[in-house]
Amino acid sequence: MSLLALPCAMPSRADPLRKIASFNKGRHPELLALKYRKMAASPFGYFRGTNHLFHADWPGHGWLERMPAVWLNGDLHLENFGTYRGDNRLVYFDVGDFDDGALGPLGRDLVRFMVGVHIAGYEMGFGARRAQALNRIFVAAYRAALIEGKARWIERRTARGVIGELLMKLDRRTQADLLAKRTVTRNGKRRLRTDTGKALALSPEERARVVAFMKRFAEGRAVPSFFKVLDVAQRVAGVGALGLKRYVVLMQGDGGRDGAALIDLKSQIGSTLAPRLKQRQPKFGSEAARVVAIENRMQAVGPAFLAAVRIAGRSFTLRELQPSADKLDLSITHPERAAFETVIAAMGELTAWAQLRCAGRDGATDIEGLMAFARNTGWSRPLVALAKDWASVIFEDWRSFRESKLAAWAEAQTGLARRT
Repeated sequence: MSLLALPCAMPSRADPLRKIASFNKGRHPELLALKYRKMAASPFGYFRGTNHLFHADWPGHGWLERMPAVWLNGDLHLENFGTYRGDNRLVYFDVGDFDDGALGPLGRDLVRFMVGVHIAGYEMGFGARRAQALNRIFVAAYRAALIEGKARWIERRTARGVIGELLMKLDRRTQADLLAKRTVTRNGKRRLRTDTGKALALSPEERARVVAFMKRFAEGRAVPSFFKVLDVAQRVAGVGALGLKRYVVLMQGDGGRDGAALIDLKSQIGSTLAPRLKQRQPKFGSEAARVVAIENRMQAVGPAFLAAVRIAGRSFTLRELQPSADKLDLSITHPERAAFETVIAAMGELTAWAQLRCAGRDGATDIEGLMAFARNTGWSRPLVALAKDWASVIFEDWRSFRESKLAAWAEAQTGLARRT
């Protein structure tokens, strides 16, 4: 069979609403209501909140499964690219959020991204034809970067256009800017704000568990006083992980008026992608250790303080919250033709560079194999076509979700879900 005639049809599926309810069972009710409200509000919010459905619905065509195995982000989409400050203190623009990372066929990440471009078009004001053109640009840039066979990176000194402007702007942000947004000082004591929709107060018992963990964590550090806890709260961020245990910790840091530091502790419950893959997955010490290992492999430079830890038997990733960390925000990104095409091309390159960076490791295809695959152009057109068909299915699922009992329940909730 010619690659151009490869099947792209979506498989028949079980009721997505039932799967959504089952997947989110046991989450924090107030945060779950917020998650469902975000999912009902836009098709891209729904797309972000249902990565587990995307991988469960993956069509099992042989040509997709025979694509080279690479280390995958697992949830590749426009808003999972952004800036961060590396452990060398330089600001980079790269792929982020590796909670669903795993070893599998490279088409998984490519199709996830391209479906997301179609879905994002609804919010950004362009249709299917424009989305397909952008996806062809993404694939072309991805292929060219693989063929070159050299992993590069994007940082402030080398970036141009929209990404360059974003890096320049964020590089000027200070710790004082971050603290002004996230904290308040009362009676000379700095505390986390819980009135902005970014954090919720914890019970005394849960707060005590996090404080006890941070005390143990600090004991192994060169400057233990840096990690002295000033306050702890439940962090509210993202879409897919809303409702899971996640903390923001305010620490003493370097001391002084603007020396305080913030830590993000995010529970890791396992990849929604890994159980769907035929590739044998390496054994990691914990789910957080898996995320940390994959992130360190795929990013050009690891973020500050990134570590796998345990709190009360649960697996968490620990990382610094930074004034220069930001994602590409679709609500403020104008899809002007030339500028946005440059961003999409850069994302294709970054995807290829991330895969090249860990080529040959723990079962991944080596660099020569990836280069040879990229030289064959036959797979790109059916992949772009599959993304278009799949996006249509997700639009219909979103419309059903908007009218569902799950969305009605979330709409009826008060508190955070209503305020945000």
